[in-house]
Amino acid sequence: MRLINKRRKLVEQEGHRHAVRRGLRGRLHFENMLWLEKVFEFFLTVSFTKPKGERNAFDIKIERVKIIFANLPRAFNNTRILLITDIHIDGIEKLGERIIGIANKLDYDFCILGGDYSFQSNQDCPLAYSRTKELARQLGEKTRVFGVLGNHDKYSMAEVLEQSGVEMLLNENVCLDKNGDKIYLTGLDDCHYYGADDISLADSEIKDKAFKIMVCHSPERYKEIAKAGYSLHLAGHTHGGQVCLPGGQSLVTCATVPRRLVKGKWMYRGMTGYTSRGVGTAGVSVRYCCPPEMTVITLSNGS
Repeated sequence: MRLINKRRKLVEQEGHRHAVRRGLRGRLHFENMLWLEKVFEFFLTVSFTKPKGERNAFDIKIERVKIIFANLPRAFNNTRILLITDIHIDGIEKLGERIIGIANKLDYDFCILGGDYSFQSNQDCPLAYSRTKELARQLGEKTRVFGVLGNHDKYSMAEVLEQSGVEMLLNENVCLDKNGDKIYLTGLDDCHYYGADDISLADSEIKDKAFKIMVCHSPERYKEIAKAGYSLHLAGHTHGGQVCLPGGQSLVTCATVPRRLVKGKWMYRGMTGYTSRGVGTAGVSVRYCCPPEMTVITLSNGS
């Protein structure tokens, strides 16, 4: 695992909540107006709809996605990846136990943790550390586990995960070898809040025309990642909207990307992407018309 990124270190040392600037709204970005969360929670309470939202938030769905790549090495045909992202583990009681219970029933070859382990933003949280440590330990008993950081995570969370057996990828890559065939798994540091991502550094030393998978907490760098020649881009961050209209139309996504990239499978210039709705919640621990998910992605070469 790399040492802390200079940009991330500066933001962590600011001593106050860093302003998120995305699009034309600048400081009017939803994430900079935390009082809106209190207003929303009050509305849910007085309308007696909060209990339903809390039950929805614990009802994790298993999404199974098969993606065909003509350039996938033969030995990795039918490789299964378990993607778990946006856990926010201290936001919902017994969420870690729920995740492990589901994971133990699934067949997969390795696991990827896509960032945002804490419910609170950008601060040390002993409860999140202890619960994440136990979750990582149990996941590691079954397969290799790789991870990246998200916008809710300080560098100290990466240290906790690394100590728990997770192979953290902070602007770096790992080569996976199977029967002489190779694919590369690359992970970026957070691009949304810390601005600590470095695609050039992460992509260094990978051979040309190799099959490459990128894991970045948010899909906001999709154009640059496609330009770097990645076949698959795995992301989260958006929660699929978390609170959606009937039919799944998201109201707030906190990511400056086209709507089609907010959740599920998508394509961009030959690159396949998948944005998970995430397994946890942020702001208020409720979900409506947008169930949490754990995703099993099967890689296929079509044979």
